[in-house]
Amino acid sequence: MSVLVVNGSAVDLLRNVTCRGVTIDQQLMFADHVKRITGRCFHCLRQRRSIRRTLTTDTAVALVNALVISRIDYCNAVLAGVYGVHVRQLHRVLNAAVHLIVHDT
Repeated sequence: MSVLVVNGSAVDLLRNVTCRGVTIDQQLMFADHVKRITGRCFHCLRQRRSIRRTLTTDTAVALVNALVISRIDYCNAVLAGVYGVHVRQLHRVLNAAVHLIVHDT
């Protein structure tokens, strides 16, 4: 944790903060935010995989939209201009979601 002195008073700087579900780090790289989103989405997809064969394609699409795509889409404007490595992580989640819908029918 860093310390900043403002008007003679020491202020502790946090490594990151969360505001409205978005984790913001000091360098505005959003690495922790992307890691948290991808982790939650992959967990959700793993849970759906076990019941996929019992779902219709329309139901699977609705579940993926509600539980995965909505997480990625929420506050995605803050991700404009992030490093390609973070975009690729989100892209892997989307590919896994498509794979769940298309290949497990």
